[in-house]
Amino acid sequence: MDREGVTRLVRRVGMPVLAMVLALGIGGVMVAGLGHSPLTAARTVLDAGFGCNADYCNLSGTLALAGPIVLCALGAVVSLRSGLFSIGQEGQYALGGLAAAVTGSALSLPGGVHPVVALAAAVVVGALWGVIPALLKVFLNVNELIITIVLNAMAGLLLDFLVNHPLRAEASTVGYTKPVDASARLPVFDPSTKFGLGFVIAVVACVAVWFFLSRTTTGYEQRMSGEALDFARYSGMSSTASVLRAGLLGGALAGLGGGVQVLGTNYRVIEGFSDGTGFTGLTAAILGGTTAIGAALAGILYAGITVGAVNGLQIVLGVPREIGSTTLALMIVLVALQAPLLAKIEAAADRRRAAGKRGDPPDDPAKEQAPEKAEAAP
Repeated sequence: MDREGVTRLVRRVGMPVLAMVLALGIGGVMVAGLGHSPLTAARTVLDAGFGCNADYCNLSGTLALAGPIVLCALGAVVSLRSGLFSIGQEGQYALGGLAAAVTGSALSLPGGVHPVVALAAAVVVGALWGVIPALLKVFLNVNELIITIVLNAMAGLLLDFLVNHPLRAEASTVGYTKPVDASARLPVFDPSTKFGLGFVIAVVACVAVWFFLSRTTTGYEQRMSGEALDFARYSGMSSTASVLRAGLLGGALAGLGGGVQVLGTNYRVIEGFSDGTGFTGLTAAILGGTTAIGAALAGILYAGITVGAVNGLQIVLGVPREIGSTTLALMIVLVALQAPLLAKIEAAADRRRAAGKRGDPPDDPAKEQAPEKAEAAP
């Protein structure tokens, strides 16, 4: 790699890291304002979110929480990279989880088949819900941002209705479905934290999405439809097909996240199951630069800080856990700001290189006049 490529890589990697460090620094200032040492708070969060010892492994709890977040984040990555600005992961996650719960409790299947069928139902329902905004955008030119907001609200209301009435297990203050059969539950490696096969599924999905977007012809078409639409059309690529695929694949991944949450952790759907996990996945996708690997790492980071803020800041130090959420929000804002700033920096660098190759004079006339003034001076 030449010097120019190294410089560009350092900028693209360094600026998001700098944005995250700055956000953590601001979070440290807030902790200091409450009378606690920022370094002590940071160590407490890291230990509570990512530590592991012989008695209890906090990292397992973080990974168990991260699985559905990563899957929702991957759904957002596929949609955003393909030119479909969908924020409907929350509704897809909720209905996918409900489909898994119904399939897991209503069918009697062997242990090796039952979870596969239940997850397949979650994938199908999530995909069908996810393709709705894509269809409306392609054929009716409806703004997908608005329609996904509406669909999220509709999915939450529909889930609460079904859980409280036709699918209600028994009379109680809160509606919930029947528990899924033991044959439909995902294997668990650590019963105390519910860390199990769900996270492995998320890792496999991350690799699959990375390979699809980076190493396949169809994935290239998806990326070009989102990054260079005019080029894609001129090259004969179908933007319509790309948007529809994005809706299906993005919804399928978010629906799979709901299925993993139900079959691996909750074992039923409770009223209010639509708890913001889909929006958290969207946040992780943005924080990870809308890349599969970055979104997965951001999802794990988000889960770790969330667990650390509750078990560390709030329980151990008595610091409100909202500081952790505020720090994550600052990360998103600063990472979002660095993207256009980086584009301007690289554009200015490209102009300077082009001017140097043509032998054009520098942009600052003062630099040109300085030597003349020096010669004219006695």
